[in-house]
Amino acid sequence: MPATQLYINGQDAYNTWGVSLTQESLSALMTPPPLKDWITNDVRNEDGVRYIQGTNVPKKNERALTLTMHITAPDETTFFLRYAAFCSEVLDTGLLTIRTQYQPNTYYRCVYKSCSQFTQFVRQMATFGLSLVEIDPTNRAATSNRSVSTGDSESRSISDDSELTDEEETTEGEEEETQSDESR
Repeated sequence: MPATQLYINGQDAYNTWGVSLTQESLSALMTPPPLKDWITNDVRNEDGVRYIQGTNVPKKNERALTLTMHITAPDETTFFLRYAAFCSEVLDTGLLTIRTQYQPNTYYRCVYKSCSQFTQFVRQMATFGLSLVEIDPTNRAATSNRSVSTGDSESRSISDDSELTDEEETTEGEEEETQSDESR
């Protein structure tokens, strides 16, 4: 997948870091997400199991992805510079928005989990697998107002062609203090 075919966090992955996807990874991106488990009722004195559908349409679940990628460079020095930049600019953020030229209006918003050891490592090229989780497969529009909680006092959001922004969350204690100050 050469230049202008893969974008990560709004940047051309090949021109920026020498990173490209394999065809299998493109197929993995395009695989439909699983549905969440149905609500069931397993009554002992009835045959089978009841599936409670209600009026809601089945909801989509998160999905785990492993994308096999290549990183290439014209020489060994450039390879290690590109590798370091990819790690710090993409993987260390923890959040990736992936888009391909084949689906230009589809943005896969993923959380980075891990990276496999390099295979086929020859100092100018390496192949590796990124383990990702697409947290909400229904959120693939160009812009997003949804955020990911990081578990501490801030949340991270991916918006407008994957610009990463930090947003301070107000804790319950801060809300209570603000309310008590206003009532004085």
